[in-house]
Amino acid sequence: KIFSRRPLNVAATALHKPLLGIWNVEATPKVLKVLCVPTSDESTVGEDVYVDIRAKAKPERTPEVAQEACKKTAALLANYGHTALVRLELYEECLQFSAFHNAMVDESSPSLPPRKRRFFSVDPPLGHKP
Repeated sequence: KIFSRRPLNVAATALHKPLLGIWNVEATPKVLKVLCVPTSDESTVGEDVYVDIRAKAKPERTPEVAQEACKKTAALLANYGHTALVRLELYEECLQFSAFHNAMVDESSPSLPPRKRRFFSVDPPLGHKP
């Protein structure tokens, strides 16, 4: 998520490919989502954009590698004229869940007519092996 008080000088779609390389996830591009979030008010330490990243903790994502990726992310935004503060939070894969609302019909909603029923799916954690 990229938080900014003013519109960015670059589109989220233009940032996606270089960020895939920076974060070493070219093989699984769907795991990286770039969201540009306008803010009306925020605290600052001099940055004009704040980047909040959540990434899976992996053995190869050492503190040194993670710090370097944060620096490269800030440098990428600097190429477009933005000073960026980049924050990374690593999480354990077994604690991640997701849902996509168009995958299957919830037939347990008898109070709703068929055309008004909600569609949803709950995915296992990414990389989960039963």
